[in-house]
Amino acid sequence: MMVPQMHRVVCFFLFLTKLYTQTSVAVVSEKVGTEIDIHENRFYRIFPAEKGFMSAQIIDVGEGNFRIAIVKQIDGKETKVRRYIDQIEFKKIQQKVNQLPAFTEKRKVEMYEGMDFLRAEKIINDIPKPQFIVVNHSENKKLRGTLLKVEDNILHIQGPSLVEKISLSSLDKISFRQSFGKYDKYKNYFFVGTGILGLIGAYSYNSQRAVIYNDYNIPRNDIVFYRYLNGIILGLIFSSEVFDAISTLLTSSETIILSEAEYDKENYN
Repeated sequence: MMVPQMHRVVCFFLFLTKLYTQTSVAVVSEKVGTEIDIHENRFYRIFPAEKGFMSAQIIDVGEGNFRIAIVKQIDGKETKVRRYIDQIEFKKIQQKVNQLPAFTEKRKVEMYEGMDFLRAEKIINDIPKPQFIVVNHSENKKLRGTLLKVEDNILHIQGPSLVEKISLSSLDKISFRQSFGKYDKYKNYFFVGTGILGLIGAYSYNSQRAVIYNDYNIPRNDIVFYRYLNGIILGLIFSSEVFDAISTLLTSSETIILSEAEYDKENYN
């Protein structure tokens, strides 16, 4: 009785061993180990098309076929998906990883320094407002306007005729100015200059007008001075807007990539 029972136990363990060997974890490279995490995937670009990628394992299911178990995070929820590849595709992944250097902590820091899209929310909220910006959004649509405010990750941008509302999640790229005030020390000189320009404009206007006389045939110099005064006032009224526009144009802008798809297109396509 004992022999047949032991025989069945041995057969059962042999079956489990065979089953395990048929579905063992396939190691792409010693550089990534048995599980590919989000950082390794970004560095080696093993699965660049998998949005929301968190981790993956490649399982050898036998006969030259492999199952990829991928964990993704989409809309804050964890999702598991499976992909299947053959021996040729597995070899291509191995070659891709082995052609690149080891993923060290230093290379990790360097990699993330250029990935501004991971800090998109903070970047948008820290932009000085209001200011003129240029955004690319929703697959190459471009919008120019004044960024008024950001609420609940929605950008309120004053366009030519109305205020556009653009979701942060749809932004691909933004050009803006990080700081202002570089030319404020010249503001008073600029105001004096615009006042003088207004005076010159009034002088030019007066020179093209006939002299006006009163009932006693005396020139109306008061009207002349009134025009001079109006010219100076008009120059000062627009001086602030003109100064802001010129200082904005003279201040260098920077462009930030705010989506992973745009980052991939700029760096790998």
